[in-house]
Amino acid sequence: MSRILLAVVVVAALVLMVRGLGAQIFFENTGEAVAAARHGARSIGWACLLLTLAAAYGWLVLGRSPWVAVGLMAPVVLCGGLTWLMPDSLWGVLAALVAVPAAGVAVLVVLLVPRR
Repeated sequence: MSRILLAVVVVAALVLMVRGLGAQIFFENTGEAVAAARHGARSIGWACLLLTLAAAYGWLVLGRSPWVAVGLMAPVVLCGGLTWLMPDSLWGVLAALVAVPAAGVAVLVVLLVPRR
């Protein structure tokens, strides 16, 4: 049951992350676009918090490999960190091409591979 809860939290966080990153992309610098980008940055922040908690829970409570925690922390470090450091850049969005699949693989490992 706890593995399924972890998977649900990670999937919800990844959905928040992708929606937030999608809101970061705008072509015209209008007030509405800037407000949507700020809302997207807050969504990315909440997603990073959820992924950090999921990585800690998976590693410390479930006793999974540290590599599962590394996979879950990849979007936090790459997408969240780049969005925090360079909020007007698309580097966070480009980093999602690598980081989000890494977190997805980590969730699949938690769900499919039995603990030793």
